[in-house]
Amino acid sequence: MAEINAISEDIQKELEQLAQKGLALLSLSEHTSPPEIVAAITELTRDYRANQRMMDDDVLYALGALLGWQYVKGLNWHWGSVVWDFDEANGAIGVLNHDNSLFNNPIGWMDNIMASEGGVPFILSYNMIAAGQAPVFEPNSASGLY
Repeated sequence: MAEINAISEDIQKELEQLAQKGLALLSLSEHTSPPEIVAAITELTRDYRANQRMMDDDVLYALGALLGWQYVKGLNWHWGSVVWDFDEANGAIGVLNHDNSLFNNPIGWMDNIMASEGGVPFILSYNMIAAGQAPVFEPNSASGLY
């Protein structure tokens, strides 16, 4: 069971500021299309990994927040706070689709991708959702989608 709540204005502003830092890191503007921004995040992440460089937390948080905003702007998702199974330690802030059936913690996802040896699927995931190829889950389940 998922408890889904709106995020506070303070957290919203912090996410917006982080996203602005992400745009600056990528030398992009807020007028750049969401798919182009997701592609740029994907390429920069691949470059970091190919060169065996770790992202410092500032970069990771900025790119993660920017990634989340692309789901909001390009896919009509929204930010929310989710706690699963009534366990506050089992909660996260992330983006959810229209019926809250799908959830993505983009900052956590960035961290996981940087720590793993697998692929960098940001643009693949974004494009699959945009094409209507996401799995179907119960509304309000906030099922993780990465």
